[in-house]
Amino acid sequence: TRFQRAPRGEAGGCVATDGSCGDAVVLDARWTPAQAQNNTAVNLPGWDKPSYAGFVETDAAAGNNMFWWFFPALNGNASAPLLIWLQGGPGGSSMFGLFSENGPFFVDADAQLHPRAATWNAEYAMLYIDNPVGAGFSYTTNDGYCHDETCVARNLYALLQAFYGAFPHMRAPPLYVTGESYAGHYVPAFAFYIDAQNEAGGAPHVNLAGVSIGDGWVDPVTQMTGYADQLFNIGMADSIQRGVIEGYQNRTVAAIEAGDMLAAFDVWDEMLNGDIYKYPTYFANITGSHDYDNFLRSVAPASFGYFYRFLSQPAVAAAIHVGSHAFQDGHDCEMALLKDFMVSLKAELGHLADRYKVLIYNGQLDIIIGGPLTEAYLPSIPWSGARAFAKAQRHVWRANATTAQVSGWARTVQNFTQVIVGGAGHILPFDQPERALDMITRFVD
Repeated sequence: TRFQRAPRGEAGGCVATDGSCGDAVVLDARWTPAQAQNNTAVNLPGWDKPSYAGFVETDAAAGNNMFWWFFPALNGNASAPLLIWLQGGPGGSSMFGLFSENGPFFVDADAQLHPRAATWNAEYAMLYIDNPVGAGFSYTTNDGYCHDETCVARNLYALLQAFYGAFPHMRAPPLYVTGESYAGHYVPAFAFYIDAQNEAGGAPHVNLAGVSIGDGWVDPVTQMTGYADQLFNIGMADSIQRGVIEGYQNRTVAAIEAGDMLAAFDVWDEMLNGDIYKYPTYFANITGSHDYDNFLRSVAPASFGYFYRFLSQPAVAAAIHVGSHAFQDGHDCEMALLKDFMVSLKAELGHLADRYKVLIYNGQLDIIIGGPLTEAYLPSIPWSGARAFAKAQRHVWRANATTAQVSGWARTVQNFTQVIVGGAGHILPFDQPERALDMITRFVD
């Protein structure tokens, strides 16, 4: 979503001309692991825990270089599972997830770092990747923007293998590919690509264990049909407006079924998304809200914008080895993927469900990819447990078993788990950090 990207016109990065931005560091395959770790070690002002950051050249011909930031588990467990976090958008920087959702720290309005109480990094190693090129610090010098998920997955895989070369001890722990929103495309595509490469055997094996998708855009042609009833049932649309939204839905679905993905995107964008539509969306006009991530808010929290200003400081740019490379707003990346928006990744997800652990979760208060939209496509995922899952009963989940407070509702069949998290919107770990942490811990462990 747009809140996961730097605002248009405010994206930047370090612009100092006195050398204080430092130099960009690109992993070199000729380095030993010790050299790679030494050259990418981060000495971040205000944070004394180990982390490592830099670039990987993922496609030499296209000039693609992707930024990554790795945090070993804070508990010191060198064999802790590795979680990759991929932001949505498309064009959203995973620095948003790091600073606003589940990373070890957050930044305040005065650009000061503070430890996050409920961080996924407490027991798990975290690898945040600006994906695809054109998102955050990841860049291309030869118009190498991805136009489909195969390209996205191929670049991510190149980064992952380079990362393992620099940190060979991380090959053994189980790997979980996680993300939210448009990562409903990225996660299954990347994990499916890893699985195929493992089967082919041409590259070092990746110990893929599972995938986690939060409020994910997975099967648009099915999910699209849920908006009218969802907005009506939460009181944000009346019966007349519901009819108008149904019209938008029908036009979008018709365009998808006709294979006109750009037309489908345009209709949906006018109705709700609002990324390239020049005027207020229909949703904004009828609700007055400018935050489709949480229906209890009308505007996004100001804190969502603190991180990219923090990253523009020379001392920070030097510490994380990005030098003077721009921190991009993701627009070019998104434009390249417009035809990809309405493509379904349901088949890839079904393939993964028969081989790995799968977690699908939604925030109860999400609008743009709310629980009803996910419920719409889950029954049609092609996997061996589909029939049993359709009959499975949800159970009440409490993150804190000593209280009566309900955290959400979950159901599991085989290795496939679906969760609705109460009191959370699209940016779920921000809204409910303790519940999000309990959920991911139960899933991984």
